[in-house]
Amino acid sequence: MKLRNRVLLLSNACLLLVLLCISLGMRRPLLAQFAVLEQQLMSKQVAKVGDALHMHVEQLDAAAISEANWTELHTYLAERSGADPDFYANNYSGGFGKWRYDLLCMIDRQGELRHLDLVNTATQMLKPASGALRNQLLQLPNLQRFPADNDPALIESRNAFFLNSELGPLMVVSRPVLTSNGVGPRHGLVLLAKAVDQAFIELLMTSSALTAELLPAADDAPSTAVGTSTELVRVGQVRLVNEQSLSSDLTLLNSIGQPIYRLVLKRSRVEYQQAQTMLNRLTAILFGLGMALGAVISWLIIRNYRHRQTLQDSQVALQQSNLELEKLANLDGLTHVANRRSFDQYLRQEWARALRNQTPLTLVLCDIDHFKSYNDSYGHLAGDACLIQIAAELKHSLKRPCDFVARYGGEEFAIVLPETALVGGLVVAKNLCARIEALKIEHYATPAGCYLTVSVGVACMTPQVNFSEADLIAQSDQHLYLAKKAGRNQVSV
Repeated sequence: MKLRNRVLLLSNACLLLVLLCISLGMRRPLLAQFAVLEQQLMSKQVAKVGDALHMHVEQLDAAAISEANWTELHTYLAERSGADPDFYANNYSGGFGKWRYDLLCMIDRQGELRHLDLVNTATQMLKPASGALRNQLLQLPNLQRFPADNDPALIESRNAFFLNSELGPLMVVSRPVLTSNGVGPRHGLVLLAKAVDQAFIELLMTSSALTAELLPAADDAPSTAVGTSTELVRVGQVRLVNEQSLSSDLTLLNSIGQPIYRLVLKRSRVEYQQAQTMLNRLTAILFGLGMALGAVISWLIIRNYRHRQTLQDSQVALQQSNLELEKLANLDGLTHVANRRSFDQYLRQEWARALRNQTPLTLVLCDIDHFKSYNDSYGHLAGDACLIQIAAELKHSLKRPCDFVARYGGEEFAIVLPETALVGGLVVAKNLCARIEALKIEHYATPAGCYLTVSVGVACMTPQVNFSEADLIAQSDQHLYLAKKAGRNQVSV
């Protein structure tokens, strides 16, 4: 029978294992291929956004060339003393509808800032910029880094970078001021800037499936650049954010080539999630078939398990019953405190421990006064009720878990007090006498009074090898006899 159950279980497990291997064997390669494809697609889309950003830089640069290659401006910036004071007002008073940038700056050949104005692209009107922005531009390193006047490369030279200003992120392009024919010498520079705001980012992301967020670049962030699309933008690697999205960065550089902003691009993993859904359905179909084929085997195994479980439950119930019987064997049937057998075992155990540790052990023997006359006067049922009540009172009077009370004889009770000196035993004994008398159990047959009382004998020993627990019992019994002889309802120590 056991062999058959094992064969059935092994067959069912092998079937499910085969289906699982088939499912995983198909799932992992297919998902890996989809992951590679979506990363390639993400890389192309990021490159497309980088190209769009490059296009905006070129548009701003074209505007800078238009402003910088102008003979009249070349003459105007040549020398401050010979400049036409009305030139700037006549040509840049605004309202001409031609400017598509947000900042216009002119610096002469001596490096002095001649003009710095904000451009309202809606009204085409100029407004002077703040002094803080002026100081920031003049302190920019490499701002006037151009070839020499006699260098043919001067006409093609430019500076392009991103700037963190009080206006927010700016895309900046500067060109040397030359004549209309592109001839030097250089008489200063023209700087144009465009705000990289939310509207600019939305324009940049037109016709793109990506989402973008502009964040400051961390100073200690490791570079993830894998290529350069312009001299001011680094393209980052595609990385996995979670099961739902991919991410990449376009790092924007300042005038000395340091990262200043990150354009974080994210894309939903639509293809990957569709592939997962498809494979999940295929896996569900395979497992459905496997579960259908293994239903009979599983039923047989479960039935066998239930039979075994029933047997185990019966064994547990039997063990519990045995424990209850053992517990009852150690309890007095009437008072439900420990019986004489349990008392002998506990006293022997505590005597051995006290002998080993050389600690005092106290034994208290308690006897109900005139109990025979109580039974004769009130009946045995009342006597049983009296024993039950006194046993409960003795049990409740003990404070420590190690203190032990047992029914020693017919109307006698014994209390074992481990690690208790004679003084402590005397306190416990007197407390017992007071508590029993306080119960006010009616007993008119006693010559001492009208309530039931007890006599108590107390003995204490620190065990030695030439003594035994029987000596302690004998001493307690002797003092119990003395308490009775002295008139009862008292303690003899």
